[in-house]
Amino acid sequence: MRQYAKTDFNADPQFWAACEGNDGTMFFGNNDGVVIFDGEHWQKVILPNNSSVRSLSKDSNGVIYAGGYNEAGTVQKDKNGNYYYTSITHDLQLEGHNIENIWNIRVLGNKTLFRANHEIIITAGKTATHLPATTLFGYSGLVGNSYYVHESNHGILRLDTTGRQLNLIFKSAQYNNEEVAAILPGTTPNSLLVITVQGSVYKADVQTGSMQLLNDIFGNDIHDQVSGVIQQKGGTIYVSTVGSGIITLNANAQIVPNPALLKTSPESVIHGLYNAGDNNIWVLQNNGLTYVDFKSPYTSLFNKASVYDALVHNEQLYLATTQGVYFAAYDAATNTTTSDFKKISGLQGQAWSVQLLQGDVIVSHDSGLFKIIANVAVKIGTASNFWKVTPIKNRESFYLASHYNGIYLLEKQDANWILHDKIIGFNESARDIVAADEPDSYWICHGYQGIFKIHINATYNRVNAVDHFTTNNGLKNSFNVNVTRWQGEVVFTTNTGIYTFNQQLNKFVPHKRLNNILDPTKNTRKLLQQGNRTWFVQDDEAGYFYTSSKSPELFKDLFLNLKGTFNRGMECLVPLPNDKMLFGTTNGLFVYNISQGTASPDIKTIITQVSFSRNQKQELLSLTTVVGRPQPLPNQTDILRFDFAAPKMTHGTQIQYSYILENVDPGWSVWQNIPYKEYTHLRPGTYTFKVKSRNTAGLTGQATYYTFTIVPKWYQTTLAYVLYGVLTVLVVLGIRLLVKRRIRHERKKSEREAERSRKLLELELEQLKLQRDKEEIRRDKIHLEEDVINKSKELANFTMLLVQKKDMFAEITDDLKQLKDHVRNEESRKKLLEIFQKLDRHKIGEEYMEVFDVNFEKVHHNFFEKLKELNPTLTKRELRLCAFVKMNLSNKEISPLLGISLRGIENARYRIRKKLNVAGEDNFAAFLENVGK
Repeated sequence: MRQYAKTDFNADPQFWAACEGNDGTMFFGNNDGVVIFDGEHWQKVILPNNSSVRSLSKDSNGVIYAGGYNEAGTVQKDKNGNYYYTSITHDLQLEGHNIENIWNIRVLGNKTLFRANHEIIITAGKTATHLPATTLFGYSGLVGNSYYVHESNHGILRLDTTGRQLNLIFKSAQYNNEEVAAILPGTTPNSLLVITVQGSVYKADVQTGSMQLLNDIFGNDIHDQVSGVIQQKGGTIYVSTVGSGIITLNANAQIVPNPALLKTSPESVIHGLYNAGDNNIWVLQNNGLTYVDFKSPYTSLFNKASVYDALVHNEQLYLATTQGVYFAAYDAATNTTTSDFKKISGLQGQAWSVQLLQGDVIVSHDSGLFKIIANVAVKIGTASNFWKVTPIKNRESFYLASHYNGIYLLEKQDANWILHDKIIGFNESARDIVAADEPDSYWICHGYQGIFKIHINATYNRVNAVDHFTTNNGLKNSFNVNVTRWQGEVVFTTNTGIYTFNQQLNKFVPHKRLNNILDPTKNTRKLLQQGNRTWFVQDDEAGYFYTSSKSPELFKDLFLNLKGTFNRGMECLVPLPNDKMLFGTTNGLFVYNISQGTASPDIKTIITQVSFSRNQKQELLSLTTVVGRPQPLPNQTDILRFDFAAPKMTHGTQIQYSYILENVDPGWSVWQNIPYKEYTHLRPGTYTFKVKSRNTAGLTGQATYYTFTIVPKWYQTTLAYVLYGVLTVLVVLGIRLLVKRRIRHERKKSEREAERSRKLLELELEQLKLQRDKEEIRRDKIHLEEDVINKSKELANFTMLLVQKKDMFAEITDDLKQLKDHVRNEESRKKLLEIFQKLDRHKIGEEYMEVFDVNFEKVHHNFFEKLKELNPTLTKRELRLCAFVKMNLSNKEISPLLGISLRGIENARYRIRKKLNVAGEDNFAAFLENVGK
């Protein structure tokens, strides 16, 4: 059951009428006009006078008629996929005639009948016949080829074969003058079922004109009204009411229990029902629409509590829930309950499992273990808090009862069940337990403490050994681990994949095949093998794969509505015969039909609209194409969009689509739920777009296609490409000539470059030679500079020796003079005179100064010439004074060399400054240094 609200169809929430087009598109009469639904997209057509639409019908050509207030017309689709309304009030001769609402439209052969309150208008071609009412027309409808209408306070009338007269068939007194809600075919020839608004059901015989009351739907205690009636193939009748939901009648008009699907029917006021072509029902409500899918692959059987386990036995369905144990009569052929669920007395509270053990129904409950006898609970033993019961291999009639804090031994003796004492030695929760390969050994998974392996003694009263496994034994995570058997092998499902236990390594190792099938990054919480199918619950999604397949495909789409509703760690999956499966969830119990559907010739996938956008403007394309003449599209479209739907696909299950654009897409796309596809910037050319549909129940719709051509511009035509080819050849030839010329030019250029390179090489060699010469000069210069420094040092030393020698001669002379004054001996005086003569001969004279001049010139080239150039009047003595100043000798040191007093030295320096124009504030030594440079 799927409900549609105002946010879906974007119109007024009140609906009055419905009609189905030839392609499965639904048309609904609404206060805002005609609301149209193709299964994916909603459209709305407004009548010229903004009237609400109270009636809809379809003729043999598929034309939809709509009737409103003083308005009638047709609803059709244009070539672009948009629906439009065309008024036929002129043809009905209604212009200026107030007939108020047209409540019903029916098509009978070539005639169309429009019923208002006060008249019926019959059209055939351009002819319109008006049949006025004596009082007031009420219900009207077709039964076979007969048209019946109810007239208030008069009776039920039938249109004659000429279509020009209404004949009274049943008087109003025969049905207690009640208001007729529906007239249906009876179970025998010439019989009718007449159902009134007040809830009475009459059997009417057309030949005898008699009527018989069969049933009173509401009885004396319920004050309600019938708002609509439909009869399905097979005779089942559904009656909608104003306040009591939907009531189900059999072909004999007797009330039968509602199918489980209708037990949760909408609570809002129902205005009517419409039986679609697929034998499913649309419910027209005061606040929205509801679609009832009797062919849905799943049905909700129970919704009163969270379901942890289920059992079908002796045509009874038992449920273990959070509120106790429920049961109901169950029809295995139809997989539906035939009675309401009732709770077994004495089993209130949490029930964990319900199992069939040796023909008995055993319940594991918070309050203990119970045996169900004639839907009455009988407790086994006195202990409480049990999870489930597990058979002991090779020990008939013995079982392990999993407890919140350990394990109990359970035995059946004849018809009695005996709960023995608790097996000592193990006190942890044993909810998840599976027999190991070794005798009397069991694997137990704890939700928080990891995995235990216990070994029980032969008398089953003590646990001899307990092995505790955590992350130290190969598991990545020891939480949320479950154990089961798959293909005879014990496997462990975890948050990080599926494992088996390697006995030799004493550790858990990943199960290669199952981890290749089921993503190990997801939490596999349930694994159940049933025949060739393996069922699983992984990350709250249920599904299955075929066990024997080499590359199994996961089938999950059908069960997506269950995602997030499973009881964690206690997922309930119960296989049933004939490809059925029970799922217990927090929302109740669901039964699924998982048989694979096939392609149906009646279900077609249709393209509802093709549009393109260019320069941010959207335009529609014609949906009508001719074989061999593709639909042309302008060049340079930004976005090309295809909208599609499958109107005849049942709307109770998810519809998916796969598409391909030939010459663009490499293959059919994966199935998706989005009912459109967009392509951007396609090149000029001819394309064929194909789309097919399916629902999650496995039913496949036929594929459809749309061929179109993107028109090339003038420079993209065949002639243009021929010209491009010719131009390309010419360009290639021209390029070839240019290349040859270029080659010759490049060859000459290369020769010139080679000559230039040779010259450059010679120049480089010459430059290298010059560089080597320059290097030699640099080295000579350094050597000369070093020689100058050395000679300068020698000259300085020589000069200082001269100074010291003159000082020494002066001192000796002075000493001898003093000695002469004290000597009185002639001989001694004569000897002193000889000494004076020797000193005079060896005194420092001009020859020493000339040696100085020569050495100074060697060190300071052209120094004296430069001074002469500055002032030719400089004397030799003045030149020497300049040389001594340049050598940084003090006046005191210079004085003995020149034989001049210190005062004389200062005067001489002053005169030289004047001759050389050296200002008084300038440094004389620095000036002479620059002259040398």
